[in-house]
Amino acid sequence: MTEQEIEQYFIYHNENIKLLNIGFDNIRDQIKTLYKSQNKDGNYIYSLSDIDQEKIKIRKIEKALSRVLSGIQVSWAEESIKRLLYEKALFTDRQREYLLERPALDQRWYSTLKIIFSIAYDLVPPSDETCDSVTIERERRNLGGELVDHYLELRDIITYNLVPNFSIRNKVQHGEWEYAFKPKYSAEFSQDITDKINKENIVTTTSRYTLVNAIYQMIVNLGRFKSNSFALDSMLTPFEYFYNDYIKKINFEVVKINTSNLDDFINDMVDKEIRGHQYRVK
Repeated sequence: MTEQEIEQYFIYHNENIKLLNIGFDNIRDQIKTLYKSQNKDGNYIYSLSDIDQEKIKIRKIEKALSRVLSGIQVSWAEESIKRLLYEKALFTDRQREYLLERPALDQRWYSTLKIIFSIAYDLVPPSDETCDSVTIERERRNLGGELVDHYLELRDIITYNLVPNFSIRNKVQHGEWEYAFKPKYSAEFSQDITDKINKENIVTTTSRYTLVNAIYQMIVNLGRFKSNSFALDSMLTPFEYFYNDYIKKINFEVVKINTSNLDDFINDMVDKEIRGHQYRVK
């Protein structure tokens, strides 16, 4: 591809991402509006008993919108990795073709991270642009343990915090919103997958959204800049310089995913609405 074609494809994918961002923000706002809704008596519906019919009805709407939100989030993760392939002066045509041919989203993320890390630290063999023969775990003597550990930590973050949601998206996109079935042909009901889907909510999905953005920026920093061109510290690359800051941010979101309590989130929102109303009528 020419430089102009690469730039144009980046623009195409960037426009897709902008529209996905709009969709994500608007669906998220609709869910938050539900949490603040009141019935004709002026009572906040989410403060009512779980057996109240109005609350049951609105919970169904919330679940449907949450499924849409989860689908958008993973679509955003997929389009983000596609946009990354057209970042300026990052990949060769062969590398880009190889990554586009990866059959699953998780493989595309793993392979992209591996190739960019190899590019950044001069590990790409002359006869192996796609780095199939590269084993980064064996490069400790060459690179030092810290850099290799950074790579492995990023790979684990993708494995434990992005990949599980990729499989959930497949279920959601195929309409299994209430009850999920085992792959590949959805012939058998799966309680385990159903439980995983039901654990996804506005809190976890928003955190995964933030995670994808953080990892994306780390990978761009890894591939785009050399140490001698980084103004803040000529001895380090932006990837190395900002690594701990990004990991701190990622770990914060991981904790939110693993310990999220939707009821607490809703109660806090309702409490803020009540306090705001009381303040306005003073």
